[in-house]
Amino acid sequence: MAIAQEGLAEFNEQNFDSDVLQHTGLTVVDFWSQSCVPCRQLVKVLKQLALEVSDGVQIGTVKAEDNIGLLDRYGVRSTPTLVFIKDGDVVETRTGVDRRQVLKKIVETHA
Repeated sequence: MAIAQEGLAEFNEQNFDSDVLQHTGLTVVDFWSQSCVPCRQLVKVLKQLALEVSDGVQIGTVKAEDNIGLLDRYGVRSTPTLVFIKDGDVVETRTGVDRRQVLKKIVETHA
């Protein structure tokens, strides 16, 4: 699993199936784009959240511009979009920036 500069896992079309879909437990996937200002805000929230969640939960990013196939596969129409995947299945999707407490509650619900 590659680690993004932000300290979060970095997912792409090559490693998504092995690193996300085959992961036992919850994965929070942040679809972001280079020109998206809210995406930069969300990554700060996700970095804080990563410090608070249990070891079985992984949080990572997908750069939208470089992974169009994953956008199509998960119906991502705008960034930022968070897709919560547990044991290979999508359990929740959120668009936009939420507060850390909101995201933490979602993670706790699905972890």
